[in-house]
Amino acid sequence: MNTEPRTRLWLTSPHFYPTYGGAQNRYRSYIRGLLERGLDVEIMTGTPQLEERSEADLDAGWYDAEPGAWLPSDTLDGAPLERVRLPDTKGGERTRIYYEALLEVCSRPAAGPVVAQLLTNMRPAASPWIRKLKQQGVAALYSVSQYPTWPQQPIKRLTRRGGYRRVYNEFDALVTNSPALEDFLREIGVTTRIEYIPNGVRLDRFHPVGNAAEQQARESLRASFGIPETATVIAMVGAIMPRKSPDLVLQACQRLLPEFPDIHLLFVGPRADTHDPKLASFGEKIAAQIEQIGRPQQVHFSGVVDNVEAHLRAADLFVLASQREGTPNSLLEAMAVGLPSVSTPFIGISASTGKAGEQFLLAERSPESLAGMLRRILLEPDLRQALAAAGRDYVATHLDQQVTLDRYAALYRELGAAAVRRHGG
Repeated sequence: MNTEPRTRLWLTSPHFYPTYGGAQNRYRSYIRGLLERGLDVEIMTGTPQLEERSEADLDAGWYDAEPGAWLPSDTLDGAPLERVRLPDTKGGERTRIYYEALLEVCSRPAAGPVVAQLLTNMRPAASPWIRKLKQQGVAALYSVSQYPTWPQQPIKRLTRRGGYRRVYNEFDALVTNSPALEDFLREIGVTTRIEYIPNGVRLDRFHPVGNAAEQQARESLRASFGIPETATVIAMVGAIMPRKSPDLVLQACQRLLPEFPDIHLLFVGPRADTHDPKLASFGEKIAAQIEQIGRPQQVHFSGVVDNVEAHLRAADLFVLASQREGTPNSLLEAMAVGLPSVSTPFIGISASTGKAGEQFLLAERSPESLAGMLRRILLEPDLRQALAAAGRDYVATHLDQQVTLDRYAALYRELGAAAVRRHGG
């Protein structure tokens, strides 16, 4: 019988739920598995910035409280959720309130070690707060899920690299989901421990249509968008924003439609282009492209959904055209569902997504090349079947989320115990 005290794990981000952020959604999918492995998982989060709020955020009444106030507690997938009211815009006050709240929850009495897993929005200004966490006896980790953006000016670029290096080195460990990101961190001078842990895919959720009920769900979901069962659906998962390049996907499909007039595009994710004022011009560009295609009834937007797997099972092909990623779970989940998939090169691409030409096809970053690869899949049934089988087999063999959860649980316990010893416990 295991008599070791249970480890308390705080999953924390300024905006954790509700959100469409890839890292937050990924760690949310880990909650139940970590609870099952004996960790006491809790969530500490804040409120979205002004430009990121949804109608649901406003309806929650969070913004009636003053910045710094604790909002009513909640639960998410079996884990307690604590939310602090943050200022509406970025800045030092928002950073201060968030980290003071994190220090407060991490200082609450616990029978065993305390671990803080930070997810997003890491900035060099956080360095002193990470040191305070560690001085408090907390093990601090950060998930590096994608490349930071770098200024073009050499001096600013060098300064930012130094800032990120310093804050990253404050942590007990960094967790990354991509070998390419691990190499990048070492290149900028990070010396702290780095653990590469693949994202993992929930194979019980993401799998091909397997029974009559799932076939009926596929048909019903397509019908809800007005998509005929005989149509060919190309899906893209992610927010409608420049980094995800939905404009490139639209341009590629415009080139395919004369030959394949039954193609429908299904964008699965939030309309960031219509909700963020900074993306207004990009939203206008997307609207103009749809108008230019001349078939608005064949372009569909799902908005935020909790059943991404059902939307993937309603599709026939998958495309990833993102400019920058860590390891893109959307591609892995599409492969797990058995969708023949095409990706364009992106900053951060690595072997963690499989082998191009075997598990998925890799197009050049142009409408012509992307359209050409999609055309191959549409015209070659044997290729379509081979990609579907190889992609599914790769994810099932190498990226089962259960293995990922075992590694995370072991890492949290190890670092938590080391922090107790360091603190004199």
